[in-house]
Amino acid sequence: MAPRKRLRRNVGLPDNLYSNKVGGVTYYRYRRPDTGTSHSLGTVKGEAIADARQLNAILAKPADRVGQVLGTADHTMAHLIQRYRDEHLPEQTLADSTRQNIGYRLNRFAADLGSWPLDSFDVKAVAEYLDDNFQRDSYIKHRTTLADLFKFAQNKGLYPSDLDNPVTTTYAKSDYEKDRQRMTLAQFRAIYDIAPEWMKIAMELELVTLQSRLEVINMRFSDYDEATGELRVVRQKVEKHEHAYLMIQSPHLPGIISRARKSGIASPYIVHRAPARKKAAKDRTHWTQLTPNHFTEQFRKYRDKTGLFDDMPRKERPTFHEIRALGSWLYKKQGFGNKDYVQPLMAHASEDMTEHYQEGHEQEWVHVKAELDISQVLPK
Repeated sequence: MAPRKRLRRNVGLPDNLYSNKVGGVTYYRYRRPDTGTSHSLGTVKGEAIADARQLNAILAKPADRVGQVLGTADHTMAHLIQRYRDEHLPEQTLADSTRQNIGYRLNRFAADLGSWPLDSFDVKAVAEYLDDNFQRDSYIKHRTTLADLFKFAQNKGLYPSDLDNPVTTTYAKSDYEKDRQRMTLAQFRAIYDIAPEWMKIAMELELVTLQSRLEVINMRFSDYDEATGELRVVRQKVEKHEHAYLMIQSPHLPGIISRARKSGIASPYIVHRAPARKKAAKDRTHWTQLTPNHFTEQFRKYRDKTGLFDDMPRKERPTFHEIRALGSWLYKKQGFGNKDYVQPLMAHASEDMTEHYQEGHEQEWVHVKAELDISQVLPK
């Protein structure tokens, strides 16, 4: 049987010794082949190699025989990921963006953990991997995908069914405060003033329709019915729910779309621009279409160009998505009801989620009365 191929960063290291670079420092970890538990061997490469060779001399051969008997010797994370892609994902009803994001996370797991035997994963190993590599929202999303991977592994007999899923026992970290600040109306106006016309159109569409970045940059002229004045939108993130299919009517849409048509560029997309070079990209269907990542980069450029956020850490600066929250709050300020107006427009399943978007734009004062009669309490 051919030896298992190792990741490039581990080439030259003894079996069962792995390196992981965090913050510019390379850490070495030995994974016992008999129990699967991981143990730190410090940051000195020579010492880690010497220790690993000594440990292999004691532990490696018995572990190989156990793996062959149990039929788990060839069950690596890379093997699991490939089967998950081939057998599980095609059967799931997922939005294209969701499927793409899962793919990014699977690529990361394959790069970091691909050579790891599945039976070597325990709660400690998984917890250390997640803690060392991800934070906040990224931690939550990678943990969710990793948990589903091991659920699939158990269903397919690739991971012992009598053991708990090693991911679901780890800390969920779902209750954290968001660093990103809300966008104020003054900040919106400052960005709008220096933005090019195509970005202005995107910002107006976001503010008025309360759709997400993905829906805004994918809006087509063909989605707008001039006879009825309605714009057809399918919320991709919640496409399987009935409230994801919207026909939006607004007195501002005719003007916005008319300006978009006057760009002088033949494009099927309402939000479009002419790039410096015409080149194909797998994430777009037309050369004038904005890809999500490029659009985000462009918005950040104009946001930071205002100078309003120079003293704010980058992770706290409001993103394009905050325009949606700002618009929701403005609808509320103008007297539009959440349950019958704003919530359906945002395609939210619950009013609580709509209210969450509206929080944080201003300090709300609670009007109370203090009418305790203290005349009989204080000395006369």
